[in-house]
Amino acid sequence: MADNVAIRQSVCAGTDPANSIGKLLNDYLNASIVTTLSEATQAHIEAEFIEEHFHNREYWFGKLAPQTATNWGQRASLAPYRAISGNNAFGTDLNDEAQVIGSADTPVRLGCTTFDMRRIQILDVSVAITFLLRVIHGTGTMADAETAGQYTEITTLQLASPNGSAHPADIIQERIPVGHKVWIRAKSVTDNAWIDFLVGEHEYPAP
Repeated sequence: MADNVAIRQSVCAGTDPANSIGKLLNDYLNASIVTTLSEATQAHIEAEFIEEHFHNREYWFGKLAPQTATNWGQRASLAPYRAISGNNAFGTDLNDEAQVIGSADTPVRLGCTTFDMRRIQILDVSVAITFLLRVIHGTGTMADAETAGQYTEITTLQLASPNGSAHPADIIQERIPVGHKVWIRAKSVTDNAWIDFLVGEHEYPAP
């Protein structure tokens, strides 16, 4: 009986030299607590990330005239950007793409290190058709950024022409470093169809 008591005490205390059940259980519980705390921390970070995305300052841009090598957008401007499509393809003629955000256009807010294109407001179109818009970002050329897959896409349907959309359309995009340039290309079934728009962006400080 005394031997059994000693064994039970050693097991519960985790002092059994032969990897006792108590030690294994203790290690498992400790690991579970660490994992749970890590998951809770990650969930909190993700919740803050989402909260910051939707409850943020939104800055709208129109086209700067004239555009420079580093400044393409004008804050709080109503001058539209224009993207021009090809024949069931993205436009490839000179200036078919819209130069939207230049390398010196961000950050608007001091201390922010990343941004994303949040919304687009369609102002006018040349013909009532569906457009596919590709929002590209990078530090080099547009072609290099596109080849690297640094873009997101949205579609927009204009039911009348000339006509804009009543409400801005959302853009889903990862956060990108300030200083990145942003281009928007257009695709439609009508060659040389154009679409005019403004854009809104959100900026974020370093985490």
